[in-house]
Amino acid sequence: MLIHWVIGNGASRKDVDIDKLQGVKYGCNAIYRDNWTDYLFSKDKPITFEIYRSGAWKDRRVSVQSYWRNDSEFRPIQNHISLWSHQKWFKNEDFTDTGTMAIRQASHNAMKYLGDEKHGGVEIHMVGFDFDKTNIYSGTSCYHEGGRFGITHSFVDSFELFPKMTYVQHGFMPDILKEKDNVILYR
Repeated sequence: MLIHWVIGNGASRKDVDIDKLQGVKYGCNAIYRDNWTDYLFSKDKPITFEIYRSGAWKDRRVSVQSYWRNDSEFRPIQNHISLWSHQKWFKNEDFTDTGTMAIRQASHNAMKYLGDEKHGGVEIHMVGFDFDKTNIYSGTSCYHEGGRFGITHSFVDSFELFPKMTYVQHGFMPDILKEKDNVILYR
């Protein structure tokens, strides 16, 4: 089984050794401070610029919200990162959350392995998506205390865009995800 790991920054991922996860890893925002992921997504200006300055874009694929592309800090590295708006399946939804972008990129990449008997198929596993709990980076640089909570329509719509993909949620499962036929809770 091929696994694509989409990793949020909810407190539930504190006990997960991300470096030991086997498969393609998609991380959000400040995860780069502690762990390497194949893909890194950012949205808000402070963390996006922190990623630019850190050089994290040199050793992984970085995708950022298109809104910041005209900033002078972005111009020197623009050929090394991708913009959300350049993804054909994002349909002008540039102002959604990084978790949505990560899940959609993982889904797009994993679709080519659906029905692949050689590898035993493919699944998207979601870790650290707590929806109503504290972000593990709350109170650190670029993160205010508390953070944002809830689940966006764009996030939920992701599972409908890729109805043949199986998604496995590790940890808390909101009721709205329980209604999706292709989202299951990890046991």
